[in-house]
Amino acid sequence: MNKQEFLEITGLSEAQFNGLEKIEGNLFLRNVTSIPKGFNPTVGGSLYLDSLTSIPKGFNPIVGGSMDLRNVTSIPKGFN
Repeated sequence: MNKQEFLEITGLSEAQFNGLEKIEGNLFLRNVTSIPKGFNPTVGGSLYLDSLTSIPKGFNPIVGGSMDLRNVTSIPKGFN
């Protein structure tokens, strides 16, 4: 999935995608199976990525609550 498709499916703005605009509350992306390179949101609450199986290199969101990555099987070096 490319960035534009991701933005259309999730309803996020480009500023939210890049972490320049904080997403207040929780962000539910439970049915998203892949995230495009460059997705690094700033989320005030929890981030739910239940269906994600891998994390792209460089993915380091800022999350105020918890992060649900229950189906991720590998984490790239440098993920914080």
